Amino acid sequence: MAKILLAEDEAVIRMLLTELLVEDGHQVIEASDGAEALALLVPDITMIVSDMMMPRMGGEEWVATARNRPGMEAVPVILMSALPLSPSARSLSTAFLQKPFRPVSLVAAVRRILAGDAGEAGGA
Repeated sequence: MAKILLAEDEAVIRMLLTELLVEDGHQVIEASDGAEALALLVPDITMIVSDMMMPRMGGEEWVATARNRPGMEAVPVILMSALPLSPSARSLSTAFLQKPFRPVSLVAAVRRILAGDAGEAGGA
């Protein structure tokens, strides 16, 4: 079981993704934006899943800040966006899911990463 920090500003999407991840056996901590995600970041987070475009603080900014915290440098990150990732955002991510994606694609990406096969999720 992974402890996943999920940052997604759209409540319906956040609830759907949380439900899928919980059904797959994971613990999910939900954040509605990057600033909240940073406040909820705890040392035993296994994985970060984040939307890129959110109010107050977007995915790239908050994940880059999180990566600078002790122990967070190697935590896997799945980024989600309707737009292609910039090279700097891509360097922060373990996998990328291009929106819209089938929700089960997230579960598959999480399973691959936890199994040690980061690869490229979502064909990006």
